[in-house]
Amino acid sequence: MKTIETLPNVLLLLLFAATALYLQPASATAQICAGSSLRYVVRDEAGKVIDPTGIYETETRSSIDELKDAQKVLKGIAGSSVSVVRARGMCNFREPVQMVLKLNGKQMNLTFLMPRVGQYDSRSFLVDLIPFQEGKFSIDLAGEGEVNPAGDWLGRFFPAKGWKKVEALPH
Repeated sequence: MKTIETLPNVLLLLLFAATALYLQPASATAQICAGSSLRYVVRDEAGKVIDPTGIYETETRSSIDELKDAQKVLKGIAGSSVSVVRARGMCNFREPVQMVLKLNGKQMNLTFLMPRVGQYDSRSFLVDLIPFQEGKFSIDLAGEGEVNPAGDWLGRFFPAKGWKKVEALPH
């Protein structure tokens, strides 16, 4: 009989111990970062800014975004805003971002070389593209870029002059 009488006390003690363990803070705390973004302007063969919808491919999480106040940053555009490709990284881009543009039966392969930053550092980039042409091209975003007249929230501006043609390696 004594065992039955002490059973509620034992259960209550076990419940209290389990609750105390559950409410213990975790040994690792979560880090919060803003996330990184890469916006880039697509141009046709003549250098005219075009809507990139349906002509780009990437494995990086991306979408089409509207770049407002585009005339403050880009030369020779009609209207105050343009559509751009926007790629996103969780905190930052851990690998170079690879994109493929396909226009009029031609293919342009782009590599955006990302800076090495801390695990939780976030960066944003706005990149202007050279006129569309077949081949492989890269741009190094490790430098400072230029001040963005449309606002720092878009990140540093990297003009088209930073693109380099990637030559094929000899076999």
